[in-house]
Amino acid sequence: MPEAAVGVDLGGTNVRVGIVDPDGRVRAQVRHRVEDPAPDRVVALISTGVREALQQVSLDLGEVSGVGVGAAAQLRGDGGVVAVSPNLGWREVPLGDLLAAALGRFVLVVNDVEAITWGEACFGSARGHKNALGVYVGTGVGGGLVMDGRLIRGASGAALEIGHVKVRFQGGAPCGCGGSGCLEAYLGGANLTRRLEEQADRGWPALLEKAPIHPGVVEELVDDSDPRAIDLFRELSRDFGGVLASAVTLLNPSALILDGTVMQGCPTLRRWSLEVMEAQALGVALQELSVFSGELGDQAGVIGAAALAQAKHGSET
Repeated sequence: MPEAAVGVDLGGTNVRVGIVDPDGRVRAQVRHRVEDPAPDRVVALISTGVREALQQVSLDLGEVSGVGVGAAAQLRGDGGVVAVSPNLGWREVPLGDLLAAALGRFVLVVNDVEAITWGEACFGSARGHKNALGVYVGTGVGGGLVMDGRLIRGASGAALEIGHVKVRFQGGAPCGCGGSGCLEAYLGGANLTRRLEEQADRGWPALLEKAPIHPGVVEELVDDSDPRAIDLFRELSRDFGGVLASAVTLLNPSALILDGTVMQGCPTLRRWSLEVMEAQALGVALQELSVFSGELGDQAGVIGAAALAQAKHGSET
């Protein structure tokens, strides 16, 4: 496998490492739980995972074409500096340099949803689409963009931080990015769960009866015609659908990959948000648009990160 690459998906709770062929096939994969989020511990965990995965296919690190990491973080520039990672509690961590020192070679670091979007565009539900927008709603809200077959990262590496588009301009809820009023502060699974817990404590008996509380519980209450649940999903769908409409109008993708645990667990919220998007987006921008769920599952980030490392290697040789 001379052209195999290493892909790493770094989340707030788990590290996944895979050895990926050029056709997107994962030949080996290991997973470790992040018990200690200190940067040196996480770097050691990734290094261990890389070596374990390589051992499964009898390869040395020097025999792969590249190493790519998709990190659940806002990145600064092209050097792999994590500006903010709320789930890991990191600020200004030089992840790329730390990993390069640990592994003895360059490591490409991108945002995790960028890696996922690239993976889906190359090998998943959006394959064949040169213009693809990925939006994932899980613990947080992230985006990735492929235009004319290229991943768009922006001048400082912060393109498509769609979770940090403002949906409240005065008195907005605080966000993990340090700002307030961001879409993620309302729609991200962690923030939404906290909001639900607060509302349950203030007297939402139907919600308390569904414990443990998580966004999917609201989907159940909507099915039960609970008016508070319906009002909440209407509010969130107006916010999310409006942001999606603006993104589609501005970027004119042919594929919208809309996924993540909140979208999977709340199909009504997903459907209502798309209805708002379709009502508000520029008509001509919708003409060529197809909406997909992800196809690669938990392997999307690993596959995408490896493919990006492979592409960078190819551009340098």
